[in-house]
Amino acid sequence: MSELKIYKNKENAIIPTKATEGSACYDLMSAFKEGDKITTYNSWNKQCYVPAKVIAGKVGFQLHPNNRVLVPTGLIFDVPENHVLKMYVRSSVALKKGLVMVNGVGIIDSDYVNESYILLQNISDSLVVIEANERLAQVELEKLSKYSVTETTDKPAQKTDRTGGIGSTGK
Repeated sequence: MSELKIYKNKENAIIPTKATEGSACYDLMSAFKEGDKITTYNSWNKQCYVPAKVIAGKVGFQLHPNNRVLVPTGLIFDVPENHVLKMYVRSSVALKKGLVMVNGVGIIDSDYVNESYILLQNISDSLVVIEANERLAQVELEKLSKYSVTETTDKPAQKTDRTGGIGSTGK
């Protein structure tokens, strides 16, 4: 069995846990406190900072529509060699808040040894509040298969009766 070691870079960081025994991934939470400046990017790709403050009795910050944010986790993952840590937005966060991963799937390589962030974008048309210690993403440790990349002068042959499509079956 592989082991993922995690270093808490911030005192208020929370080590990921599985919500249920059958959960495929570990839930990842935000780690910031009142007064922290959270890095965001607006729709003009300008870097901005929003303050974490008390909103409706809880510490959080507001993310405007179409803006992107680096949500701190306060964690440094010690990804084993020949492994990758993949990060996905939680489905409930995507559905209820309109937040998606900026890059689709976050990839944390085994040689990355800095704090990890959850890169989110607000695709809704509403202002969204992101709270401290909120379960936003989930992570999955995956063993890599070794392979090489080789150029060939031979066009790949048809392997099935599949026709058409752009990366799909066309049906």
